Amino acid sequence: MQLTDPQRRTLQQLIGTGERPVFPADLAQRLRDRIEGAARSLDLPDALWLGKEKLNDLGRCEGTFSSKIAGEAPPFEHGRASATGVLQHRAIEVVVGAREPLDPHTAAELSVERTVEKEERFAEYWAGLPAPERDDIQMEVVRRTILFEASFPPLRELRRELSPATELSVRAELLGGALVVSGKLDLLLGAPDRLEPMRATRIAIDLKTGSAYPQYAEDNRLYALVLALRFGVPPFRVASFFLEGGTWQAEDVDEGTLFHAADRVVEAARSAA
Repeated sequence: MQLTDPQRRTLQQLIGTGERPVFPADLAQRLRDRIEGAARSLDLPDALWLGKEKLNDLGRCEGTFSSKIAGEAPPFEHGRASATGVLQHRAIEVVVGAREPLDPHTAAELSVERTVEKEERFAEYWAGLPAPERDDIQMEVVRRTILFEASFPPLRELRRELSPATELSVRAELLGGALVVSGKLDLLLGAPDRLEPMRATRIAIDLKTGSAYPQYAEDNRLYALVLALRFGVPPFRVASFFLEGGTWQAEDVDEGTLFHAADRVVEAARSAA
């Protein structure tokens, strides 16, 4: 397979082809014990759900975090940025999952059709936009799809080797469901090792536009934790990938990464109690 220099760099340096780490078989249970042991005595709200947004809210402003836990925050409404982000991720899902190659314009059109069908709030927002604004958002999705395809090797052709999954929602239920830790992964690459199941073979990638922010690293560590709790083995690496420049910020996952993320969950549970 012929690749451009940026595609080859992503494949070799980010996704990587080297030896993958092997984690202890009891890792997920120790992480679960760490969180449940600290949170079991807390008077938690019914079914406390924690994801990256709430953990970041706690880091920025405890009052904002508390208001969202109490259900006092205003309901979510789509705006231009959120609508573009939803369509961008759907377009990449279309490109990766298609049986035949699709051009970015077709992928963007299909992303609109499928999102309108599946998400009621988005459908209402989209229906209220004037046609020129819809066209402008759709063209931004085209631009981001072009950047994605210029940055990554053709994942559609590497399904057997990389087992790509997009928009993967994952959650781990703790304390019998009283505490739920969740995340949605933009892109997960790597197939499990059937002969050595505790070998970490996956990389979790968060696709970004714009500049890097400190919370991105914490978001990625939370993804690693949720994957470890859900699958029993963490990813070997997590990364934020910046589409405009084809650059990334990556972190190789070790036990310290995972227990740090677990302690952030415990801190949030204590603040919510």
